Amino acid sequence: MTSDALRVTRIAHFSDVHVLSLKGARPSDFLGKRATGAVNLALNRARHYRVEVFEALLESLSAAAPDHTVCTGDLVNLALDAEFARVESLLSRRFADDALTVVPGNHDFYARDAAESRRFERSFGRWMPSFEAAATYPVLRRFRGISLVGLSTATPSAPFLATGTVGRAQCSSAARALAQATAEGDFKLVALHHPIRPDASRPLDHLRRLTDAAEVVDVLREGRADLVVHGHNHVYLRQTLPGGDTPVVQVASGSRFATGHMAEFNVYVIADGALSAIERYVYSPERHTFERGAIEHLGGASPGRLM
Repeated sequence: MTSDALRVTRIAHFSDVHVLSLKGARPSDFLGKRATGAVNLALNRARHYRVEVFEALLESLSAAAPDHTVCTGDLVNLALDAEFARVESLLSRRFADDALTVVPGNHDFYARDAAESRRFERSFGRWMPSFEAAATYPVLRRFRGISLVGLSTATPSAPFLATGTVGRAQCSSAARALAQATAEGDFKLVALHHPIRPDASRPLDHLRRLTDAAEVVDVLREGRADLVVHGHNHVYLRQTLPGGDTPVVQVASGSRFATGHMAEFNVYVIADGALSAIERYVYSPERHTFERGAIEHLGGASPGRLM
C-alpha cells in the first residue's frame, strides 16, 4: 500500500444547534411562520437547546482535533439577523475558511425574508466553496483524498411544516460533482440536512420529510457515495443507503440539554479509503464538556489507536 492509502482522516460533524437571539427583533418580525415558532420556542426549544452547550461543543471540537469539520444546518432558530450574527461570531473565532464546511437546514431558511435576503449565505459563505460558479449549491470541498459534497435541502415552508427539497438542478450538479470525485479516486462524503430515509418511529414524519428523497437517493447510489451524513431529527441513527451498503449517519443535536437526549457530535474516521469508525462525543453537564463515548467500528482498516 502507498502512504496515501494508509492515511487516516478524522472528520467532525455537528448539526441542529438552534442558536436563539432576539436582540433587535421587532414585532413585525413575528408575523407568519415565526409566530408559531415563537410559541414552540416558549414551550420547548428555549429550555432544551442552549447556546452555552454549543459553545462547549466548539471547545470540545478543538480538543478532538479533527482534520475537518462539517455542519449540516439549523445553526439558528428563527432565522433572525441577530441569530446569524451570533453564530458567525462564534464560528469565526474557531474555524479558518478551509477548516469548516456548512450547509443550511430548514430553520436557517425559517421565514421567506431570510431566504430572499440570503442571510445564511452572507453569514457563512466563507465556509461554502461552490462546485460550479453559476450556483451556490452544491458546495464542494476537496482535501486529503476526500471530496465533500454539500447539498442544500433548505426551503421556506408553511407553518407546522419542516420539509426540505434538493431540486432537479442541484441533483444534476451533485451527480457531476460525484462523477468528478470518482474520476479523481476520492472518498465521496455527502452532507445534507434532511434524512433521505423515512423514520418509522415518527408518525408525522411526512411533515418533516425530504420531498424528493427518491431522486436524491438515485443520485447518491449512481454516484457511488461512500458516506452520507445529515441531521434534522436530533438523535443518533446509523442506516444504509437504500439498495446498497453505503453508511448513512444521522447526528444528534449539538446543543440539546435534556435527560436522556444530551447534545452530541460525531467524528468519522476514514482509513484506507473507507469509513473505519464513528466516534460519538456526548455532552456532560457536570463537566460542561463533550466526552468521547461509544466508538462504532465498521469495515475497512481500523487505525490502531482506536482499538
